[in-house]
Amino acid sequence: MQKELLSAYMDGEEVSAELTEQLCQDKDSQESWAAYHTVRAVMRKESPVLLGADFTAKMADLIELEEVKHVEITVSQPTPEEADSLPFVQKLKAFFAPMTQIAVAAGVCLVAVVGVQSFNAKNTSVTPENPVLQTLPFNSSVQEVSYNAPTKDVATSEQVEQKNRRIGTMLQNYELQRRMHADSLNVGSNQAK
Repeated sequence: MQKELLSAYMDGEEVSAELTEQLCQDKDSQESWAAYHTVRAVMRKESPVLLGADFTAKMADLIELEEVKHVEITVSQPTPEEADSLPFVQKLKAFFAPMTQIAVAAGVCLVAVVGVQSFNAKNTSVTPENPVLQTLPFNSSVQEVSYNAPTKDVATSEQVEQKNRRIGTMLQNYELQRRMHADSLNVGSNQAK
């Protein structure tokens, strides 16, 4: 009887009269049946004693009777001097020697480039390359952002109009000075001719 069929029979899956008859007549199937029941009892923790009282004595006897095989080593590892003289090692060294030289040269170049760049970076001024964004409002005061914020620092329409007039006056003065400077340059160049 196959062990798979016997296991299925124990689980109640393949129950038939033929298997029962074969189990009753076959001595090997009966031994397997007993072994499977022992395993199941141990797995379900139904068996109070698994190994018996003489288990350790049996194992000691089995270990004593076990045959010890002595294996003699016939080939040893080569010494470093012998390994260096092997043709494969010579070819390997010849292959990797130029690559290691290139790797060392590349590492030295990398260190030199990074060192020069970091040295030059320390000598540059601290001014940022990008202009800084102006975040303060035009009236130079920070205001709370809330629906209930007080309006004490908010410019009134008269104040805004007054600032606009001052800005307009400054622009007119700047334009007048630019024209006067341009005229004086034109007069100087005409006199030189």
